Amino acid sequence: MGLNRFLRLDTLRGKTKTLAILIFIISSVLILSSSTYTRWQNSSAGCISCHSNEAKIKSLGYPYFYVTPEQVKKESKHKKAQCRDCHLGDGRTGDIDKAHKGMLKMIIVGEDGELLQRKNFFPHALKPEGDDQLNLLLPKIKVGDKLSVSADVRSIIYHDRSLETLGYDPEIAQKTCGKKGCHTNEIKQFSRTVMGTNFRQRAMKSWLIPYGPHNCGPSFADTSAAAKENKFSFENHDEIVKNLNTHFTKEQAVMKQKLCNACHAGCLDCHFTPFKGSGSHSFSKTPPAESCMGGGRGSTMCHAGSGESRRGSTYLGGTFSKPEGMKPDVHAGKLNCIDCHKTGAKGMGDIERKANCSKCHYDAVKALSKGRHKRLQCIACHTNEARGYQLTHWGEGYVGGKPNPFKKYFYYGIVSPPVIMKDHEGLWIPVKIMPHTVSNIKEPVPASNKVLFRWPDGETSDSYAILGTFDNLPSGNLHLAWLDIEKLSHSYNRARSCESCHGGNGAQRAVSQWEFADDQGAEPFKGSYKIIADKEGLRVTDIKAETPIRPYPGGNLSDFAPWYYLKDIWQVPGDYSIPSKDFKQGIDAYNRATGDLAKLKARIKENEFKTLKEKTVHGF
Repeated sequence: MGLNRFLRLDTLRGKTKTLAILIFIISSVLILSSSTYTRWQNSSAGCISCHSNEAKIKSLGYPYFYVTPEQVKKESKHKKAQCRDCHLGDGRTGDIDKAHKGMLKMIIVGEDGELLQRKNFFPHALKPEGDDQLNLLLPKIKVGDKLSVSADVRSIIYHDRSLETLGYDPEIAQKTCGKKGCHTNEIKQFSRTVMGTNFRQRAMKSWLIPYGPHNCGPSFADTSAAAKENKFSFENHDEIVKNLNTHFTKEQAVMKQKLCNACHAGCLDCHFTPFKGSGSHSFSKTPPAESCMGGGRGSTMCHAGSGESRRGSTYLGGTFSKPEGMKPDVHAGKLNCIDCHKTGAKGMGDIERKANCSKCHYDAVKALSKGRHKRLQCIACHTNEARGYQLTHWGEGYVGGKPNPFKKYFYYGIVSPPVIMKDHEGLWIPVKIMPHTVSNIKEPVPASNKVLFRWPDGETSDSYAILGTFDNLPSGNLHLAWLDIEKLSHSYNRARSCESCHGGNGAQRAVSQWEFADDQGAEPFKGSYKIIADKEGLRVTDIKAETPIRPYPGGNLSDFAPWYYLKDIWQVPGDYSIPSKDFKQGIDAYNRATGDLAKLKARIKENEFKTLKEKTVHGF
């Protein structure tokens, strides 16, 4: 009986062992099948079989889409990435329509905001063309012997954007750059930063809420900065309409918002670098300065828009300024932007606005901190002019080829020298001061009677002064007027003269020379104004056209040149003078010392020449 029991137990153990082996085999097969299916699912074999076949891709009419896996790996430095990891679509099928369904690709934005077909406007590989660094990647047409940017194309944006809103889309980024095994943490970090959420612009809910009127206008139809998706929302539109004397439809708000969204950055705007000439799949781990300035995609991208147009500063100089020709920053070519503007505590995309000059210029900063100019930021002395917008007016016009009450009219020019004033910490900074208006405001808005900082907690040093609303114009009343005051940050160059600050007994004077060269309103005309900052207040005076104003048919001065009627309203009370006590004696002493130093240098140079001549004569 014991033997039988033993035999039954042994048989049971054998069956259990067999079952375990069977389960192991089945599990292994399932795991291998799942792994094989995953590899098959992620395969880009279909992409490669077509795009790496030069004869085939030419026969289809797209020779510029010929590319090999080896080429992509070399250019992108992503040696394990498959085509569909970045472009999505179906990488397995040989059917063209199925393969490209849902595929991500470069987006060409037309001048009126419409999306353009690549084969009609960009029938070649994405590569730099011409000498114009600002517009290297934009499609060109040949005019005589020169290449000019196509007037039909506004900008190029990359495929981490929403086709609906044109804004950075966190969901697309999560499926591509942020997928498992790639840059998952970096995408999570970026999507929470000021840059990734477009926080500054999205915070502007109307022309007045929360921090006053702004050169870029409010966020017309965007979601809040806290939103995790990229879509249109009409909460701000409804708030704006409450205080308007004219119609502003949701369709008009969407068009304004799309053009705003296209300017703001996603991952590829920083790290995708085809403008470098190293291939159409070129990536850079460290974004070069050119990426920050739009990456060769014109003046509506990244800091080419906010920096060169609104602030009127430049880092790279040349065509990266409006008007062209501003001197590059002395650090350009030696330092990239992120060498000074470091990544902050929030990680990828949390770029610090403030730069610390003492890391390189320790002795100079230390000496400054002990001198009479210790309350000046370095840039207060080391920038000599501001370009970009000189006046901006929002009025009736066309946006996206359709009527819109918020067409933005530009005047570009040069103002020099920059006015300096105290920031929220009491430090003297250089600023660009610009008259602004927006028309068709319903309710009167009182003047602020002082300069207000846009971000009261000091996140930025930008400020403004509301001058009130005015109804003495032929149309568009009420007109809300303000001075937009932008802090200058570049370009750093040789310091301005002492007289430019202290030569007026404390009073500051600057002159703006500008040109109206919009495609709506009127033919181009030129003009100027003066800025005075003294003990009596801050004033923009003598705004005038210096060449004839010839409106286009239907053009209205109230829309594109309300300054013509508003005259001398551009003033804010307060003391904006520079302390001047004893500075006259200091300037005289400085000039004498400078003259003596120049003579000493000349004598030293002459003696060195004599010594060199003697050595040459005697054969040394």
